Amino acid sequence: MKKAELIKYFKSRYPAVNEGGGDWRFTLKDDDAGYCIFYAKLRGVPSNQIIGVAPAMGPRWFECLTNDIYQNNGGSYLFTTGDGNIFIETGGEVTETHLAEITQMALDWFNKCCTEEVIAPELKRKYEIYNRPGGWQFTHIIACVLKGDVEKLQSYLDAFKRGDRMEFIPIIQQEYFERAIPLAEKYRSGELVSPVDF
Repeated sequence: MKKAELIKYFKSRYPAVNEGGGDWRFTLKDDDAGYCIFYAKLRGVPSNQIIGVAPAMGPRWFECLTNDIYQNNGGSYLFTTGDGNIFIETGGEVTETHLAEITQMALDWFNKCCTEEVIAPELKRKYEIYNRPGGWQFTHIIACVLKGDVEKLQSYLDAFKRGDRMEFIPIIQQEYFERAIPLAEKYRSGELVSPVDF
């Protein structure tokens, strides 16, 4: 199978965005359960092609909090697999059967990631430590909101107002804390209830 055939297959089944450089992002799922995108990679030689997908996802409630706090200027997915960590080594050429199988594997991964057993330890880990790179800090802020940890969020806001970024990545903005604090107050008061206990 050629890369163009792979792209054509997925484009005929899923919403697609050309991100340039030959990379296509496909929306595997966008419903009440959550949002999941993936990138497909074709590797290997014709006698042993490997099809891999790199999905990223967030449960719907996580996506809603991301939009409320970051307002489409940032945020991250709750879970990602990395580059092609879900893959099939075909022992030949990739066929549509392989593409259907890899799609099911990505859906299974999404469904597993939507469970409290998987989400809770991830949120706990990201709640406890804030100074990691990439999307970690976006999730840390959301975890603070879900915990109702107004004090922690206020301490970050106060530091930002003093000019101390506290090792937050440059894309993290003061207004994120300003929007997160009222939400955290609602979780603390019980007006809103965290969908996950962590």
